[in-house]
Amino acid sequence: MTLKTLDLSLKVIRVLQDGTDPPEEALLLPGWYVDPQTGQRIFYDPNSAKFYTMAGGVYIPLGYMNPAPKQVAVAPGDRLRVTISFKYTGPAITGVTGYYCLGINGIFGFDERLVQRTTFNIPQVVSPPSVPNVSDSYTFTIPTGIGTNWDDIYVKIFGGSPSIAGEATTPYLFGYENALVIAGVEPSITEFKIADFAKV
Repeated sequence: MTLKTLDLSLKVIRVLQDGTDPPEEALLLPGWYVDPQTGQRIFYDPNSAKFYTMAGGVYIPLGYMNPAPKQVAVAPGDRLRVTISFKYTGPAITGVTGYYCLGINGIFGFDERLVQRTTFNIPQVVSPPSVPNVSDSYTFTIPTGIGTNWDDIYVKIFGGSPSIAGEATTPYLFGYENALVIAGVEPSITEFKIADFAKV
């Protein structure tokens, strides 16, 4: 078995395969790949158009996860709005998919626990904007079964007509680690002590 190089627009990934390089139209075949930055082996499933880690989590390249600039405390029943924005110049695009996910980013990839999709359109823009001119959002309702470690968020956009990218190959990925503090799920007792003692 030899290691080959494959550019999936996410980053360069080495593919484990025998023989010669595959033809361009066959680059997204099911199989095991290797991330050259981490050495992690990942499996591509064309049915879901996703990469999976050996532990079964969805693989998100590490370069797209960032330290969160703030933390937001949420409890079951709370509503959390995640908003994306970007600068856009180009033709009008209809039916772009926004992909919003809460979960756990770990050494075995991103364990997607809450996932929602939106569909939005991008108007034609002929002059480069000075500020982000396109946005989209999704509002999660935090479920009662949320775990205290579901503190990471990532988003991506893909598809549309004309298409901006495929779901598995989109370079438009961004995530925050440790963005959420999950409250109201487990008992929390702090500063436990004897408050006072006196003869009465």
